[in-house]
Amino acid sequence: MSLLVKLFNLFVATGHIPTNFGAGYTVPIPKCDGRTKALSVDDFRDISISSVVSKLFEMAILNRFSKFFETSDHQYGFKKHLSCRDAIYRPTVRQVTERYISNGSTISICTLDLSKAFDRTNH
Repeated sequence: MSLLVKLFNLFVATGHIPTNFGAGYTVPIPKCDGRTKALSVDDFRDISISSVVSKLFEMAILNRFSKFFETSDHQYGFKKHLSCRDAIYRPTVRQVTERYISNGSTISICTLDLSKAFDRTNH
């Protein structure tokens, strides 16, 4: 049996993962060409670098236990095959909108593009 399999099974059996096992570091990557203008903090996107072994462990856990991980039906971000567009055009939003309009009411719908917010999130 592989050494990694033994290690991962030990993590699962004991329910303990060493604190530094998932440690990584963040690297700023420029979003645009810095040769044409002076760069500011907003011109960078952070990526996190973590160990291959910890990523393999995450994939193994997800593969084995994903059926037990539940999310709300009202969550659209960070889910496979779903996006903000699905939330906007979902039958619920459409039905509510049509109900108000058919009753002669005015309705205002606001959507927010929070893509820039994730550039500033401390992950």
